[in-house]
Amino acid sequence: MVAPHNIPAAVEETRRCVEEYEFKTIYLAPGTVNRKPWHHRDYDPIWAECERLGIPVAFHGGGRTLLTPDFGLEVFGDRLMLWHTFNQPLGVMAAAVSLIGGGVLERFPGLRVALLEGNCSWAPWLMHRLDAHHEWVGWYEAKDLTKKPSDYFREQCFVSVEVDEETVVHYVDWFGDDNIVFSTDYPHGDSQYPNAVKTFRKLPLSEESQRKVVGENWSRLYDIPLERRRG
Repeated sequence: MVAPHNIPAAVEETRRCVEEYEFKTIYLAPGTVNRKPWHHRDYDPIWAECERLGIPVAFHGGGRTLLTPDFGLEVFGDRLMLWHTFNQPLGVMAAAVSLIGGGVLERFPGLRVALLEGNCSWAPWLMHRLDAHHEWVGWYEAKDLTKKPSDYFREQCFVSVEVDEETVVHYVDWFGDDNIVFSTDYPHGDSQYPNAVKTFRKLPLSEESQRKVVGENWSRLYDIPLERRRG
């Protein structure tokens, strides 16, 4: 995890971890510093370094943090059932809209983005809505975009499927199975451990899709050859 409070330091830490320790990604919480959205140009050195190093940037859920917004909505207080229901997907949804609609993926076409532990079933609706708004007002608010938002999502983003997320079928119907990765959610209280794989195998996905989700897709996301995993 790098701290975007200091951009040069975040870039240096990214480079150090990848070059010295062979880290395969950096992680950011969706909440931002001083309410500065992720598409703000100040963050561009981070994206540029990730693109140069060939690693993805990963956003993980929402969570309750000191960043703003924390996507937990303080009005729900300490009722986990309420705020946790939506803050995990809402956090990565906000990051996706900012990176795509704000032009980050246009400026950095080699950048891969992982939107993790926030389910995947929101993506068809959200990208459909973002496409509609791009068609409506993009001609003056997003002049730098050369493609539909959903095209950037298809080409540069990965999402994770929870092992019991039966609505994944709607995602696959819309986007296919090339950019979904497997999430066990271990060791959290709502994890399916130690039966995560058995539960995942019951999802309404084909054998080919399941093979891609647990192997080929994460291999492409993190640039880890499958042969290395088997070895």
